[in-house]
Amino acid sequence: MWYLKNYHELTKEEIVAIYKARIETFIVGQKLNYQEIDDTDTISWHLFEMNDANEVISYLRIIPEKEKILLGRVLIDNRYRGKGKGRALLERAKEVCKEWFVDTVIEVHAQAHLVKLYESLGFEVVSDPYDIVGITHVTMELY
Repeated sequence: MWYLKNYHELTKEEIVAIYKARIETFIVGQKLNYQEIDDTDTISWHLFEMNDANEVISYLRIIPEKEKILLGRVLIDNRYRGKGKGRALLERAKEVCKEWFVDTVIEVHAQAHLVKLYESLGFEVVSDPYDIVGITHVTMELY
């Protein structure tokens, strides 16, 4: 089931499930060393899907900024990868952003190996590759 909530609407159980998924994906799975939980969570909209065991299947946060909308912390639980969950999550995020933030650019800092997926959804690369905590990324935008 899909959920879209601001930080204050999230239950304690949902916050724990989201943080578990993000830490498992980024800190444990990708062996990254950075502060995963940050103050941006409090100003973000959290779009996520959960299974029957109340585990996060897919997740991203929608961060409203002055002149754009930033999608961040995009993840798919490794048990659900390759099953169209990433595309479904990003399509849902596009729908929300276009409905709530009409004519606003949507930006994502995409891991380089996912560029083709984002391009297939209409995003365009607008930067040279750069490094974020040891992983090559590019900035992509959807107009």
